[in-house]
Amino acid sequence: MLINSFFWLAIGITLYTYFGYIMLLWLPCTIKRKRRNITAMNQNQLPDVTIIIAAHNEERYIIPKYQNTLSLNYPSQKVHQVWVTDGNTDNTSEILKSLQNITLINSPQRLGKALSINKAMELVKTPITIFTDANTYLSPNSLVDLVKLFENPKVGCVAGQKKIRCDDTDGLASKGEGIYWRYESLIKKLESCTGSTVSGAGELYAIRTNLFKPLPGNTILDDFEISANIIYQGYRIKYVHQAIASEAGSLTVDDEKKRKVRIAAGCFQALVRHINLLNPIKNAEIAFKFFSHKVLRWIFVPPIIIAIPFLNAIILFLNQSNSITYTLTFAAISFFYGMVAIGYLIRHSARISSWVTFPYYGFMMNINMLKGFIRFTMGKQSHIWDKAKRKTDI
Repeated sequence: MLINSFFWLAIGITLYTYFGYIMLLWLPCTIKRKRRNITAMNQNQLPDVTIIIAAHNEERYIIPKYQNTLSLNYPSQKVHQVWVTDGNTDNTSEILKSLQNITLINSPQRLGKALSINKAMELVKTPITIFTDANTYLSPNSLVDLVKLFENPKVGCVAGQKKIRCDDTDGLASKGEGIYWRYESLIKKLESCTGSTVSGAGELYAIRTNLFKPLPGNTILDDFEISANIIYQGYRIKYVHQAIASEAGSLTVDDEKKRKVRIAAGCFQALVRHINLLNPIKNAEIAFKFFSHKVLRWIFVPPIIIAIPFLNAIILFLNQSNSITYTLTFAAISFFYGMVAIGYLIRHSARISSWVTFPYYGFMMNINMLKGFIRFTMGKQSHIWDKAKRKTDI
């Protein structure tokens, strides 16, 4: 019966998206164990780099971020900082004006991150540009870990690892985000191992400066836009696990939902703009990875997650053959959604088990993807980023 086929197709797409794709990447990485040996770079070999930080109402983080940057294991005379403010209403601009050895672009008008980055890039003279956020702190060797991969002339962008700082006292939003980024980092690591990953994360990534293309002013996901432009120019994007950008997780589930809906709207904007990434004739590897890593997760899985329990229930109601199989799948699906329901009820509590965190956070992400799609199609998502509150903000 047709409904049975739809049910198993839905199950198959979901399992492939979250597990099968990882296995396809993991197998060649495990078998080949083929890595390019990169010799250690001495101080004289390290190129000058420019770190760009766009800041909107970040007064709490300016000094710690500035000190973190100065403490990195990289020749201080080769590190240039460009800070660009974006319509601050707090003391961010005043604090930045007091700092030494930085270049400050102070914009009293709120323009958005894309135009802020464009302004900053006009001043960059170094061969490598590094993007990071004001509220993230970099691991001591992160700059060296990023830069050394540019020894390969085919590499145009190097992405670092985003890590969420959380402990047992953190709520579900923070723990869920932490689990998500460990999973996402694994995929990027495997994609990089097999050639190229498809994008960097805005918290920490580096590019060859001459590959930068000015961003459209209404860009929502600047990191994806910059990454896509580099892929179009025939370069690879590598991922280095050792270069870590850490930040606190979202303070509440509501803060995390707001952030995820905005990101989801940006995903669909990116898909429309960069549909050519799915063209296997131009780049079969990127087309396969973009479809498996992004498109399936953005377009197919969210409605499937909602449809699967109903399809299963309809099949049981119609008393189809192999009812034991469908009864077992219904029990497994019911367990998952039971965990989702429990997660919703205790979403504001701390010390929540991963058995509850993962199902609820995963389901929430898919629902927010649907909300983001609606916002994008209705033109209601602004490109101006609205900060979600994090634990360190209180």
